[in-house]
Amino acid sequence: MSSGEQPGGGSRHTNQTNSVTPQEPGNSPSGESASDELPTPDECVAEFMETYGDRAGLPVTGINGTSLRADYTNEVTEEFQTEALGETERSASGTHVTAHEPVAWREAVRRLLKSHAEARQTRVNLVRGRPADVEYAEFSVEAETRWFASYQKKYYAQMNGWLREVCGGTRPSGGETDAAFDDPHIALVTLSASSTPNGRVSPVDHANRLRDSWDSVYHTLRNTMRDLGVEWQYDRRSEPHTSKRGDQRGTNACYSHDHIVLVTDQQITPEDLRPIVEKHVDGCDWAGADAHDLDVPNWIARPEDVGTVTIRRPDELENVAAYVADYCSIQPDDLLERSTEYQAWAAAMSAGNIKTVTRSNAAKQAATADSCKQRAESKASEQEDDHGENLVRSSRRGVKLECACCGSPHGIDQQQTLSASRLEADSPRAATDGGLDLDQERTDDLRNRWESARGAVTWGESLPRAAARERLENAMTRYPRATDARLFGLTGLPPKWSDLLVEIRAGLDREHAVGFQRGPAWRVDSVTVGETTYPASSGNGVDLVEASGIEHDYRRRLDSVLDENQSYRCECGVSAYGETMAKHLRTHGLETAEHARHAVTPE
Repeated sequence: MSSGEQPGGGSRHTNQTNSVTPQEPGNSPSGESASDELPTPDECVAEFMETYGDRAGLPVTGINGTSLRADYTNEVTEEFQTEALGETERSASGTHVTAHEPVAWREAVRRLLKSHAEARQTRVNLVRGRPADVEYAEFSVEAETRWFASYQKKYYAQMNGWLREVCGGTRPSGGETDAAFDDPHIALVTLSASSTPNGRVSPVDHANRLRDSWDSVYHTLRNTMRDLGVEWQYDRRSEPHTSKRGDQRGTNACYSHDHIVLVTDQQITPEDLRPIVEKHVDGCDWAGADAHDLDVPNWIARPEDVGTVTIRRPDELENVAAYVADYCSIQPDDLLERSTEYQAWAAAMSAGNIKTVTRSNAAKQAATADSCKQRAESKASEQEDDHGENLVRSSRRGVKLECACCGSPHGIDQQQTLSASRLEADSPRAATDGGLDLDQERTDDLRNRWESARGAVTWGESLPRAAARERLENAMTRYPRATDARLFGLTGLPPKWSDLLVEIRAGLDREHAVGFQRGPAWRVDSVTVGETTYPASSGNGVDLVEASGIEHDYRRRLDSVLDENQSYRCECGVSAYGETMAKHLRTHGLETAEHARHAVTPE
């Protein structure tokens, strides 16, 4: 079986820029770099092999059963032939897959960068409706992946919007944002794991082991904040170990570690967050206590010895978002011009299909609300309503109302009723007679309930609602001056029918039918790569398989060098017999018989 790996080309200088420029965070003077200014994938692979030869040959996973993207494995096939069991049956022959062997780390880098270079030349072609439709239209957009500079800019903009909502600040569109938190503090927490717990491990295995502790870490974080009585939001993201916080050629270079950006509405200390770090070390057996400053007995007494947790106030920082972006390596550069460490890490994340960014729902909703406000203020946008000015019922768990423009409940009073909120807001939805356009509310509710429908109509109401209406109308006839609370007391109905009472007072007739019609939606029709166009497929584009055949493949390659009954001594001093020595050589990243022959001596 062919491994599918190709040798790299010439060497190149590593890009040394590792952070967003604080003065112009998230911006690149020329957008995506021109292709002729970027190194080739083979040049990048050669740089990785030259700089990190001790790990470039490692398979992306060394554990059978690990989930990998299929395009980061090599299929092992076996031919088969069946015999005919009777005169009416025919024999059959063919091949079937017996294993999915993970590629070497260097090969994963090559495949990712080649795919990235191809994506830079890719357009996604969209169509709206069918050619016979009056509203038929075509449109093309450039393809984008999470490794594009433009995507990194989006990351930065989202983080900036979130921090602006909770800490306050001026929006790029000119408006001022009042801080949602009265006393915001920003805590930065770093969680890591050793890449050599008992010899060097594969990058996907390392990333998976690092993240195994997250569930318990999150619950500890939540319980700690609850015990402190603190409102909080978080953004958690992974990044590679680089020179920013240590030796670029160090043990963990190219491997992953996590940052938690935590914003609290109250002053906290690093000592308050120590249980979170301790829980990570307890839950990840490759995480060392000393590496997380847990060898320091009192973080309050010796703050200068603690780097795992740092806490700052927004008013101490010239640019809050740039400070956080620099810490988290959010950098608006193309993947081909990122550092060797970043490229190797990105290849591992892609091979393992590992998500590198997670945020609390509150943080996501705050970022969405900030974007909504900017669209309302922008002359280039068709949005007229400000965030929260027009509300609709929400289908989110624990949320009643959300913004009709962006779908975020951030900053919206959830205690109010939908109809009352529109009345109090004096919105454009008020009817000409001074009442509420409740028919429009019914239409909006129907449209939001059936988002895939091209059209729908509704009239009447459910039997329970009709029964509640009758009870309220009877009570209002007998007690025309009764307050809402009095009417609910008289009828024994729960407050959830408050919207129904608003409808009755406004004279809404549910027998009046309302409906909507939607135009055709945009859909992907084809994809153009270079000059070739391919029809769109119905798949999601990611095919996951379980890695297998790992030890068998590796041992087979070293059979010509290592005898099972012979003892060998490695150049590092370790002595072991054939199969055990083979496993040991793998920790050095030695994947071929030629490398093994130079590394061991028979005893």
